[in-house]
Amino acid sequence: MAERRFSRDAGSLTHRAYVLQPARSLVLRVTLWVLACALSAAGGAAAIATWHAQRAGTPADQCNAAPVDEEREQTELARTRLALAQESAARAAVQKTADGAAADVARLNAELQFLRGQSKAKRPAPRG
Repeated sequence: MAERRFSRDAGSLTHRAYVLQPARSLVLRVTLWVLACALSAAGGAAAIATWHAQRAGTPADQCNAAPVDEEREQTELARTRLALAQESAARAAVQKTADGAAADVARLNAELQFLRGQSKAKRPAPRG
């Protein structure tokens, strides 16, 4: 009989509607979020202030460009121009070869069409 009562209690518990309740109050949660945001902002401001302080002590003329050898620069420029001219000549030769091949293909297609037309015309009609 004890088991019967237990099953009745379990049945009533399973058919109830349950709602989650927050463990902490709304005021406490909002206060914690505001505190976390304030501490993050303070930490970021301190990091930026430290970075600016470190940077203020360095001289401003650190980024001077190295001197450039004019003769070496002109030699490199001439070499690059020569390579560009060679590349252009090679591309022109390849394009000329491709154009010639395309013309040959067109001519051969025309001849093939002509020959196919001739072979169809020569076939005798089937006698029935």
